[in-house]
Amino acid sequence: MPTREKDQVQFIQFHQPALESGDYHLRVEQTISDTRGKVQKPEPYSRELTFTVQGERFEPLSPQAIYAVFPPPENLGEHSNVLPHITVKRSTLPWERYPGTEDENLPWLVLLLFRDSDFEEEADKPKPKNITLGELLAGEPGISYPQGIERQLGQKEDDIVTVIDVKKKYLTDIIPLHEDLAYLAHVRKATSSQTGEMVENEEVEEIIKKLQEISLRNEYATIIANRLPEPRGTSIVYLVSMEERYNDNQEFNYLGAGDEDLIRFVSLANWSFSCVDPLRSFTKSLENLNLTPSTPRLPPSDNQQAEAYLANSYITVPHALRKGSKTVSWYRGPLMAAQNTETYEFPVKAADELLRYDSEISMFDISYAAAWQLGRMLMLENQRLATELFNWKRENSQNLKRLEQLVLNLPLISRPNLDGIKDLPAINGSDTQRLKLIPNNLKEWFHNIELLKGIPFNYLIPDARLLPPESIRFFWVDPLWVDCLQDGAFSIGRVTGADVTDDQRIRASKDFNLNVDRRITGIIMRSHVVAGWPGLIIDGYDTAVTDLDSIDPTEGEMLPLLRMETLSKNVLICLFKGEVKTLDIHLKPESMHFGLDARDNVLADWTKNLRTEDGESTDTVIDPVPLRNEEKGVVNLEALAQQMNEHLQLDEFTSGQFGLQMIEGVQKVRFVKEE
Repeated sequence: MPTREKDQVQFIQFHQPALESGDYHLRVEQTISDTRGKVQKPEPYSRELTFTVQGERFEPLSPQAIYAVFPPPENLGEHSNVLPHITVKRSTLPWERYPGTEDENLPWLVLLLFRDSDFEEEADKPKPKNITLGELLAGEPGISYPQGIERQLGQKEDDIVTVIDVKKKYLTDIIPLHEDLAYLAHVRKATSSQTGEMVENEEVEEIIKKLQEISLRNEYATIIANRLPEPRGTSIVYLVSMEERYNDNQEFNYLGAGDEDLIRFVSLANWSFSCVDPLRSFTKSLENLNLTPSTPRLPPSDNQQAEAYLANSYITVPHALRKGSKTVSWYRGPLMAAQNTETYEFPVKAADELLRYDSEISMFDISYAAAWQLGRMLMLENQRLATELFNWKRENSQNLKRLEQLVLNLPLISRPNLDGIKDLPAINGSDTQRLKLIPNNLKEWFHNIELLKGIPFNYLIPDARLLPPESIRFFWVDPLWVDCLQDGAFSIGRVTGADVTDDQRIRASKDFNLNVDRRITGIIMRSHVVAGWPGLIIDGYDTAVTDLDSIDPTEGEMLPLLRMETLSKNVLICLFKGEVKTLDIHLKPESMHFGLDARDNVLADWTKNLRTEDGESTDTVIDPVPLRNEEKGVVNLEALAQQMNEHLQLDEFTSGQFGLQMIEGVQKVRFVKEE
């Protein structure tokens, strides 16, 4: 029986192009020989052809050629342990030219990282500028650039080139050494090596194989920097050409430049980012949210009666009564600290029917009345939808009345019990119709407000103290509050007692059920994490598990995520179907990057955990990581690679194995509900 294979990622040392970039001359010659000597020997026939393999060389890379960069451009995050990288879609690109004078399977593109603190003066910072290709190759006094590089076919003198000029004194400590080049680039390739679930349909299996063949062609080349970013500061990264910049002695050729002289580089891409204080890192920031209280509530009160309300997420609000008098009442939004199993017989005639009065403390609870009135206002705000709801209800009401008349006009002996009129059966006859299904746009609208979409924030969080800055709150969604909200929206056109009866019949039909999910829990978070790390992944589980490892099906099940949305720049809400007892907050897999491990947040003391060939983390640690320049955070890649292989004992340790070892796992923080 055929099986479907699971995809893996393979790290490869390099991918040489079939033809490297450059000019090629092809000569074809044909000669004729006559062994009998009867034919005069003609001149050989020849034909010459000149062509060029035109790869990237001087012009900046197009956005379509770049798959990803890390850290993201203009990002503010915890990146002080990261070796920035860029991934390009053409897997041969880094090896299409030479950093020296001959092909050594080394990349001709490298990343130069500059910190703001590198430069003595602001004017010394490299700034990209555009010049023509003719100006670049002609050279400029006081600026060092190789003069042996020549234009190739298709390259014009007026082509625009982006360059940066950097003083030599800022480069000598950070330029990658020739021996480090071998570890600065590798290829990632999708492969299939493990069998997965069985596939019985041969036609489906054939489609899967074709899709896998397509995926195997998706190879990407990744180039890594040799330097760590500026802690608590800004860094800028340039992808620069090193074509013919290393001499025969395998040293970077400064062409006799002095410390104050400028060295020119062709820049094919650049981006900048900033690093936060380690105490405001992703992990630390989330850990700091683990505070009391964990539910939306105001500070405790010594008054036992008041505390009973406060513990259940109530606040006090001014309340103007209908006759003009004013009082203070309790209000609670749909987010509450505990589950509510109360129900109510809907529909209601007006919001006042949902007011509650506590005679012991002489105060009203206006929560459900406010929810009902809000639902009505939200529906009226959308005139087109309100009109469609009214017409749909009226049509169904008329159908119900026709059906009722047909039943009443039947012979007495066969007349059904009209007490069950809520769920009237279909009766054979040309004049009878079932209830029309609710239109999809109305159904979607009611489903959205069931998930609290479109609800004004001050109804969800009526007091800022319920969700202070840098906090996370766990809650249950009150299904009765949602029922009141939806009934208020459904009350459009409900005026007379007959309208109330019609609404009751329609809502009781099998084809129409407003609030479906009665057990919804969630979190609401107010933190700079929401703005600083967009695209968070949040998983909820129905079992409390403290171990940070993945939760397997024997320990608990992942809850369906009903809604995840940012309500403002730093406020995020998530709703789950069921009771969430374990919550994992982590970054997207594509934020996987290359970097080192800091020991106890000491940024000058780095370690590195090694991995198996399958990418699993081990207990083997490189401690400390060798640096070429500790002050400037330049990593000794060659020495680090040698130390890695001393533990791994591989026959050959290439940039592919190095890339695998340098992967940093995605950060994750777990919150567990106390039982």
